[in-house]
Amino acid sequence: MDAATDLDFKRHADELCQTWQVRALAGSRGLLNALITSVLAHNFEDAMPTLLRIVYPGFDGSPPPAYFTTAGRIAKSGQIVADMADSRTGFVSKRVKIFDSEVHMRDVFRKLADQMKLNDSDRLQMFIAARKWVVADERLDPTMNPMDPDAKRLVH
Repeated sequence: MDAATDLDFKRHADELCQTWQVRALAGSRGLLNALITSVLAHNFEDAMPTLLRIVYPGFDGSPPPAYFTTAGRIAKSGQIVADMADSRTGFVSKRVKIFDSEVHMRDVFRKLADQMKLNDSDRLQMFIAARKWVVADERLDPTMNPMDPDAKRLVH
């Protein structure tokens, strides 16, 4: 590899390090890191190998100790849940509570955005990705007629 190609790759890697995706992945730990990884994988599947190699040099493709196997869902109780796997034991926990509510999820992502000092554009992109990660709302009544003004959207 010549010096010019290496320099271009390094510049490209440095540019990627400034993205909210890389910063969020690198700046989170534990359950929040597993959540950010899942949000990014759900929204940017093709870019994940590159993102993971930038954040974790030497990344070999092996799963982290714990990771989400599904995207998020809003349970009838209003909690945000997802299935989570333990890569050491292979055990999958179903419907693990991630957030108490949508407001709790919003607040966690707001705090992360504040800590990373995201600009408005990056903040908006992160919140859109987080919203897309929640793929189902079990509170919605599937038989509701949206044209009926007396219809109730939530089922209890």
